[in-house]
Parts: sequence; structure tokens; C-alpha cells
Amino acid sequence: MQVLFVLCFSFIQVNGYSQAKENEYEFNKPQKKKKKGFQMDRVIVGGGFGLQFGDITLVDISPTVGYMLTDRLLSGIGGRYMYFESKIPGLEFKDNIYGGNVFSQYLILENFLAHVELEVLNLQRDYDLEDRINITSFFVGGGYRSSLGGNSFASILILYNLNDDINTPYTNPVIRIGFGIGL
Repeated sequence: MQVLFVLCFSFIQVNGYSQAKENEYEFNKPQKKKKKGFQMDRVIVGGGFGLQFGDITLVDISPTVGYMLTDRLLSGIGGRYMYFESKIPGLEFKDNIYGGNVFSQYLILENFLAHVELEVLNLQRDYDLEDRINITSFFVGGGYRSSLGGNSFASILILYNLNDDINTPYTNPVIRIGFGIGL
């Protein structure tokens, strides 16, 4: 019985000593230095897509590539292609809409973000099917981003187009669901 007591007491002291060393080591451990320059693990690829069928058919594909400038700031570029077809009697119309954008997102809180975006789209005027025009949209808004692990996420945004032109394909507010995958 005394031998068992001595063995148990010895193990407790060894563990206590081991923990003290580990804590002492952590205290004196040098801090990791942040890498400088371009880092591939800060690149995010993703985008969004949308489908609508019926009297109005819409196919929307919008790939994006971004870079985490800081732990909270993501900036990038994107492309957009939309196929639009209206089968409404008297309003029959088809168009291939395409363009690009630049954007930035800033995480305000852990999952809530602010979003700004400048987009230019090329499309046909509703009243002149031979004439294509460029429409510039400036979006501001916010949303919610949910982590999928690592640098990957899914997000939902509510945006307001400050340049609500008569030719724009958007109606305010614009709701977008997207994703990003960290490399």
C-alpha cells in the first residue's frame, strides 16, 4: 500500500514538473513572424450563380477571384454573364449580358461584413435591339458570411445599387448568395 502511494505521488510530481516546463517554454517561445509579399493561401476563388425559369428565364454566372489583404479585408475582381429571355406577350426579348466588377468586403464583426462594388455590364437597350450600351452600377451594402472551414465561406449579401439607371438589369435591393474557396 505504501509503495502504491509513493508511485502515485511520484507521477503527480512528474506531471506537475512537466507542466511547469511546458508553460515556461511557451512564455519564452519566439513569436511567429508574418510572411511578407504575395501568399497563395490568401487567394479566394468563388462567385455565385442564379437560375430562374418561366415567363422570364435568367441564367446568371459570376466567378470571382479575391485576395485577403488583411484578416478582415477581401478585395477582388469578377466577371458576370447573364442570359435573359422574356416570354411575356408583347414584351418578348432575349439578351446576353456580360461584364465585370471590382469589389471589397470588410468583416465588421466575426460573420457580418460591409460590401462595396463597382460593376460595368454590356447589354441591349430594351427599345433598340441593335444598340448595345454599357451600364455602370455602384453597389453598397452588407451581409452575413459563414465559414465552411479554412479560408472557405458561404455568404448572403443585401446590396443597394446607387446608380439605379432605367437600363439596369437590377431592382433594389439586390440579394446575392455566393461562396468562396481558399486556395
